[in-house]
Amino acid sequence: MRSTVKQTASLVIVLGALAAPQVAQAGEKEEARKHFDRALELADDGQPEGAIVEFRRSYDLTHHFAVLYNIGQVYVSLAKPVEAVDAYERYLIDGGKKIPAARRAEVEQEIARQKARIATLEIRGLPEGAVVRLDGKEIAKAPIVAPVRVGVGTHAIAASAEGYDSAGKEVTVAGEDRQVVELALAKHVVETPPPPPVAPVVETPPPVAPVAPPVVAPTASEPVVSATVEPVTSKQRVSNLRIAGIASSTAGVAGMVAGAVCWGLGKSRHDDAVTNWNQYRDAKAQQLQGDAQDYATAGNVAFVAGGVLAALGVVLYFVGAPDGQSATPDTHAYLMPAVGPGFAGLNAGGTW
Repeated sequence: MRSTVKQTASLVIVLGALAAPQVAQAGEKEEARKHFDRALELADDGQPEGAIVEFRRSYDLTHHFAVLYNIGQVYVSLAKPVEAVDAYERYLIDGGKKIPAARRAEVEQEIARQKARIATLEIRGLPEGAVVRLDGKEIAKAPIVAPVRVGVGTHAIAASAEGYDSAGKEVTVAGEDRQVVELALAKHVVETPPPPPVAPVVETPPPVAPVAPPVVAPTASEPVVSATVEPVTSKQRVSNLRIAGIASSTAGVAGMVAGAVCWGLGKSRHDDAVTNWNQYRDAKAQQLQGDAQDYATAGNVAFVAGGVLAALGVVLYFVGAPDGQSATPDTHAYLMPAVGPGFAGLNAGGTW
């Protein structure tokens, strides 16, 4: 293969030398020749990848169609049929009538041979703008209208898009295969971290009230010890009376307010009854008048009851007025045995 590439390339550089003065300046021609010669050396040394780089640099300087023939040959040696076909077809188009018939026939035959080693992939299911990579190299963005050409063998196809999870798969194709590749990208879901653990709430048990010692009943032979009753102060009695008075007055005022509301409703029903009676003289007027009487009765009861409660509350409030001193002296009681000439018994007494 090395000798074939070198011999053919020498022929091409001769053809290019005939036309180069018309398409490039002298400096560009000399630079292109250097890259071309270096490409031949790399191809002869078994470095086809480097030869491709040098051939393309030479072509970029002169855009002479003859270099494309050499590029196509190197791609054939690298088993890259897609790139070889592209280079050969461009060679035929750019060269046109300048290419000898025998060379054209040879290139067309090689193109047919390389196309038999190419498969096509139709990539579907991608969101618009998704980046598609073939064997790690970006080739296009979705939507991809034209089928993707690949050489015989196994290829890795991957796709990614903003807001989506990446997806990919491997496909194995034979020559002239046509396959549909579905790449569905799932919406990217941002995981929310779980909330921090909540510390358990420790409930404090309510305080336990002290248990009073049991009271032992005295026996008949034991003397009875006097028992003292805790005094009830006037402040406690005054507070209770005033609270009762305030509650009674509040209930009384509420009752009178309710009575006034009922009177108002009864008056409204009475006016409606009079209006309906003057206009229609129907049963509705009688019903309205009945409602008015019911409201009036309820209002009277509520107002009277409210007045009684309010008056009672006022009385209780003033009766419980503080006087600055205890209302009663300390209260206590006692029980003692008593023995005397001609009698025996128990003496009871106390203060209240």
